[in-house]
Amino acid sequence: MRKLTIIILFLLTCVLAQAQTETFHSFSAVTIVGDTISLSQFAGKKVLVVNTASYCMYTPEFAQLAQLDSIYGGPNFAIIGFPCNDFGGQDPHNDSTINAFCTGTYGVQFQMMSKVAIVSVDTVEVYKWLQLASRNGVANAPVTWNFHKFCVDELGHWVKDFSSPTNPLDTAITNWILSPPALGVKTIEKPSSITLGPNPVQNSLNMRLNPATSGKMKISLLNLDGKLMDVLFSGEAVGGTSLNYDASKLSSGIYFIRVEGVNSIETLRLAVM
Repeated sequence: MRKLTIIILFLLTCVLAQAQTETFHSFSAVTIVGDTISLSQFAGKKVLVVNTASYCMYTPEFAQLAQLDSIYGGPNFAIIGFPCNDFGGQDPHNDSTINAFCTGTYGVQFQMMSKVAIVSVDTVEVYKWLQLASRNGVANAPVTWNFHKFCVDELGHWVKDFSSPTNPLDTAITNWILSPPALGVKTIEKPSSITLGPNPVQNSLNMRLNPATSGKMKISLLNLDGKLMDVLFSGEAVGGTSLNYDASKLSSGIYFIRVEGVNSIETLRLAVM
């Protein structure tokens, strides 16, 4: 009896040790163009992992995912899509066809991976980790349909998951993206091509252009859901140019300033009082 107890304790210790040491960054996966990559390359970023399908009632979420990526994607956040045909047989084609559909129909630029079979017992290791508490150390979260969303923090830890109907632009997701980074992680800041005046603002939004290179620049105002509210500037960017926008007509809350330059896109958070 004592030996059996020792064996059980040993096995439990091994399982717990695995759950504590395995992170999202422990795995590798194959991209939609056939390259094997280590998921450790996403260390330091929050990551939204989504199983996708091309012919599902939720397929239009590709548009919201692309929008989410355009607003937040960069040094601190990334989206990874895993095509899957398990749920309703709604992604039957090969990787090349799926890739053409995603980029051609929805303008997807975030990282798409090779198609996987999630419900299979021998599914890719990262999806075992995402779905099993014994692997991720947090929760069991079996995928039951297309566009199930997993949130992974900057250290590769499992944080939460959302079912298919949750819009990628839902505030539950955007608030998580904007939440403080995991303990011990520093966000990467890029030199900005514009400088904002006092933020939060009350009546007037002041901006100063300082583009890294000359060329066309477009500055847009987006609401918290990523919808375009106004174009603040469009034209040739000249360093030192000052711009002013009447913010008194805006309701109090959080907005985003999207800056599209010659070779870059950046998004700045704006608070209006």
